[in-house]
Amino acid sequence: MERYIVINWDYAEMLCRKVALQVLEDSFKPEKIVAPAKGGWYVSMVLSDYLGVDAVSIDLKRKEKISAKKVLVVDDFINTGKTMKKTLSCVVAEETKTCALLMLQNSEFVPDYLGEYVPENIWVIFPWNFVEDLSALILSVLERGDQDYYEIKNALFSEFGLDPINLEISQPSKLEEVLKILEKRKLIEKFEEAGKVFWRLRK
Repeated sequence: MERYIVINWDYAEMLCRKVALQVLEDSFKPEKIVAPAKGGWYVSMVLSDYLGVDAVSIDLKRKEKISAKKVLVVDDFINTGKTMKKTLSCVVAEETKTCALLMLQNSEFVPDYLGEYVPENIWVIFPWNFVEDLSALILSVLERGDQDYYEIKNALFSEFGLDPINLEISQPSKLEEVLKILEKRKLIEKFEEAGKVFWRLRK
């Protein structure tokens, strides 16, 4: 079973800072920071601040090319390394180095600079993808029928390994917020039955 973990803004910023310091200690001075949209964009903006280098986000579907003498390619997470390789294919430079905040331990692609390893079968929910990723999990849970708040929370744990303590520590009260967002987007609806509140997919 693939297990999900949630990280917060402070931890993500700490990983960015760790990677930036590795680049500085290596005396690598890129002219541009290039990031695939959208996961790498936040990382590229923080690194831009630390390194004093402009960041560029590219849409890999458009196969656009970025040219510079030295380029740092960044992403938030390396799973198989396919996204990083696609991004590298869009870069024309004399010297290119890569970095990521997190990487699966058994990834075939290893970046030049790395924040931290994560074990296999872990999917990381970053704060900039939190609503999108959690929404997908909630909708998947509700496909199997009406659920109350605690049933949703338990299903997120039993089906996706999303520890409720980890969720609450990293993103306090955000589960309720995502449920409200899904309601406002008219993807789910709330109703009461026998004095209890439930949610279901909107027909």
